[in-house]
Amino acid sequence: MAAIIAATLYLSFLLQAVVGGALLLIATFCLAFSVYNLNKVSDLKEDLVNQPNRAQFVKKYRDYIVFACLESVIIAVILAFFTNPAAILVILFPFYVGLFYSMGIHRKRIKDVFVLKNITIAAAITVGASLLPLAIHVAIPLVVLLVAYWFFLKVFTHSVVLDVRDIDGDRKAGVRTIPVSLGRNKTRNLLLFLNSTLILWLVFSLYQGLFYPYLFALILSVLYGYWFILRFTRSPKATGLFELFISGEWLILAMYATPFALGWPHIL
Repeated sequence: MAAIIAATLYLSFLLQAVVGGALLLIATFCLAFSVYNLNKVSDLKEDLVNQPNRAQFVKKYRDYIVFACLESVIIAVILAFFTNPAAILVILFPFYVGLFYSMGIHRKRIKDVFVLKNITIAAAITVGASLLPLAIHVAIPLVVLLVAYWFFLKVFTHSVVLDVRDIDGDRKAGVRTIPVSLGRNKTRNLLLFLNSTLILWLVFSLYQGLFYPYLFALILSVLYGYWFILRFTRSPKATGLFELFISGEWLILAMYATPFALGWPHIL
């Protein structure tokens, strides 16, 4: 999952024509590792129902996981500082959001609030992916806004589809997710509608002459979105690679876009 989140920043670098940024990629990897695993520590109650094997592992090695998470945050801050001190603010934003999301305040967690859970996840990743490139290169505001919308919508969709898998555990834990509240069918229709707005996004970007030659990868992303929404909101039982199929989209796009970043094929 840390590699997947780092891939979102890598794709943002490509879309915003940013060269370099290796330290920020590593910092994002470390930060994602920390936030993701701290969330698993706080999710023991739900995961004992949804994913008991992982929950038992987290329960057994809880102290080691927490220590590794704190060390990862420190490394992320140091790497961000050596790139641009201002990047520290962007790096720490997802971390503190992750703490409020998982731990909460006075026993109130963001993830327990209807819809706010998914918006928070999407916003945290979007802020990092769309704003960290600005620590290296000043981009056109329109480009930043378009990139932010793309990442927000895709991450929001990913998080809701993942909630479909966890309906049983979330319902028993009293967590009001979108799938728990709307049911599978209405959730699927909502996600299909949101994914369709990206077609308009592609048309507008093409008209403005933006994101070439990565539009090919972005078209693939829209098509892939239709596939996993239809596939994983209808199946009551997800495969063991469920999470990789959903969030792993960023790795697929990163690999697909890399040849274009290297200037191949020239005829396109």
